[in-house]
Amino acid sequence: MNEYLRKECKLLKALQGISYTEIAEYLEISASSFYNWLCNAYDFGEERQAKLQEVIANLKE
Repeated sequence: MNEYLRKECKLLKALQGISYTEIAEYLEISASSFYNWLCNAYDFGEERQAKLQEVIANLKE
């Protein structure tokens, strides 16, 4: 699931110009933590994955 979410975040940035910093703000984490997650430094837990799925769905609209 984390891999899928990483791809979705990259698509949001590429297709809609939404910055990673903006996504990190929605998740209430630091931009550096988000970048570390993007680079596979660690995986989000189930709760944060669910929140990120919600954010992605809202931003796609």
